[in-house]
Amino acid sequence: MKVGIVGLPNTGKSSLFNLLTRASARVDSYPFTTIDKNVGVVLVPDDRLDNIGRLLKPEKLTPAHIRFVDIAGLVKGASKGEGLGNRFLAHIRETDLILHIVRNFSSPDIPHVFEDVDPDRDVEVVEAELAIADLAVIGKRLERLHREPKTPENRLLSAALDKLEPALQQGLHCPEMTEEEQESVRELGLFKTKPVIYGVNCSDSDPVDPGRFPKLASRTLLLFSAALESGMQEFAEEEKAEMRTSLGLAPEGPDGIVARCFDTLDLIRFYTVKGEESRAWAAHRGTTAIEAAAMIHTDIAKGFIKAEVLNYDDLARAGSYAAARDQGKLKIEGKTYGVQDGDVLLVRFRN
Repeated sequence: MKVGIVGLPNTGKSSLFNLLTRASARVDSYPFTTIDKNVGVVLVPDDRLDNIGRLLKPEKLTPAHIRFVDIAGLVKGASKGEGLGNRFLAHIRETDLILHIVRNFSSPDIPHVFEDVDPDRDVEVVEAELAIADLAVIGKRLERLHREPKTPENRLLSAALDKLEPALQQGLHCPEMTEEEQESVRELGLFKTKPVIYGVNCSDSDPVDPGRFPKLASRTLLLFSAALESGMQEFAEEEKAEMRTSLGLAPEGPDGIVARCFDTLDLIRFYTVKGEESRAWAAHRGTTAIEAAAMIHTDIAKGFIKAEVLNYDDLARAGSYAAARDQGKLKIEGKTYGVQDGDVLLVRFRN
């Protein structure tokens, strides 16, 4: 899964990327510092995996992860190539979710691309560019559809694009679409069909005033301060939470952004505990046992015989894998079994 970090220049995107990934993406006080995309793997906090480690004591614990892509700041006209916009927009199309970082702090050392700080305006600028870029893609695809055979697939795609086009032209968000319509347009990588989380980067000293961004405040957002987080890296977690809360920020900090992305993508976690490693895997809700086996290793999927399934809650109550099995909590499932959040899987397969 990939999350694309977008926003205007100098909003704190690369600073947040570094906090999330503990990477060292270049951070300067002028636009387009990030010329190429930075990609980092972010581990998902997981109390269940930690407890599995305490119970089973494996040599290695491996959490599930999400890839974050730090993309250079977008500017007005990006959809027409301004600020190397076309190159950057192409990176966003590859992602599954957009993390839109919005600036809500003043600093004489970090210039704003506009003269003042206005989160609502900044969001409109970025989203307008994304909508314009989507309309160009939709227009070209509709032209091609007019020349292509009228197959059921093409009729479905045409109907979906006919819904999307007028909504984007009016500056609206993605209209309600059926699952089939959503699937039909997925290949186009349209920005406005992707889920969005708004991260508002606030001051590290002044309490947040949501009255400064009334439109944005009504959306799915998370308040944080990259500057505050950078200055608290040596603090205890309790102290960090207290400092965040005192400024009206989300108490969980950057970890909350990772968890929110995971939930918004509607992912589940399943676990494998065979051998020296206990591992968490991120999967789409509805993933089958055979698909989960393929995530572990393609050879396991090819030789799939059955899946032994134990729910995490049963494992935790029993205290060990063997005890849970002896209590009759282990289930035998086939290829089409729908993996549930918290399942511990042991796949039996032929070599």
